[in-house]
Amino acid sequence: MKRLFGKQKDWIFPWHQNLVDDPITLSEHLVHKMHNDRNPLLIQLEDKFASREYVEKNSDCKLPKLYHFLQRGSEKIPWDDLPERCVLKANHWSGDSLFILDNAPDPIPNVTRAKLPMIRSKKQHGYYVIRNGRDQYGRFWPKWRIQSKLSGVLEKDFPVSLEWGAYNISPRGIIIEEFLMGDDGGPPIDIKMHCFGGKVGYIQFEHGRFGSEILQNIHLPDGSLIDTKGEQTKWFNDSSVGNLRDHLGTEIVDRLIQVSEQLSKDTMYVRVDLFIINSEVVFGEFTNYPRSAQPQAPQWEKLGGEKWREARGAPKIEEAES
Repeated sequence: MKRLFGKQKDWIFPWHQNLVDDPITLSEHLVHKMHNDRNPLLIQLEDKFASREYVEKNSDCKLPKLYHFLQRGSEKIPWDDLPERCVLKANHWSGDSLFILDNAPDPIPNVTRAKLPMIRSKKQHGYYVIRNGRDQYGRFWPKWRIQSKLSGVLEKDFPVSLEWGAYNISPRGIIIEEFLMGDDGGPPIDIKMHCFGGKVGYIQFEHGRFGSEILQNIHLPDGSLIDTKGEQTKWFNDSSVGNLRDHLGTEIVDRLIQVSEQLSKDTMYVRVDLFIINSEVVFGEFTNYPRSAQPQAPQWEKLGGEKWREARGAPKIEEAES
């Protein structure tokens, strides 16, 4: 379902209407947050530029190097001043129009590149790895087109007004940051820390960003795997990763938890996205409304709901039903 306001779309999905007074599942809590939580801090956290200041003030976590922030109205990209590899994105946008410049002598590994331009399909992502003027799908991206695309995004409101934190970001601009490289020289593994009341509830371990499938596991802070295989979810279990502490090491997992709890202490819920670069934790971004509150696998829904109820001091479901 979608509504139109003037020339701009305001996306309203069916699950956005699932608003209840006493949320139980994870998605119910997220929908309730979208309709009711107007904490100004949410705007700063969603802002990919302004959130850097919050990270610096509230943690000792490393940040990607910032090359430029080009505020709307003066967002001309200084192409001659950019490093061989960097990331360009709008500070108020997500899920689309992110450009990774890949102009080093050796290309980023594990990026499948089309020999001929591909017709866009659902398997294609909204970010573009640009090498020799073309993205990974074979489409031509001259500098003027990248500039035009990003400048156009700055003129648009975030398309889901219920994602209040993102919708109200101001000023808008293009942020140009360091491209973080994993151990193999490619993109690092995404580690998304779901925090409830300032405590890590579970960890989303995800990789395969440039591949055809994104592999994803969900782990408890003790490292144990929550098996969602076979449930109604688009994600796949990564059979190569069992206990996360065995896979990454206890010291690294403890550090991920420490940083996440430093950065989530002022909110009821936030997802803190982190990377591990050369055994050091590096900040990625905050996410207040993951997947715009779309319901996930049943075990994930149940676990997130329980953690959220615990953080807000609500009775356990068994107690509430008795």
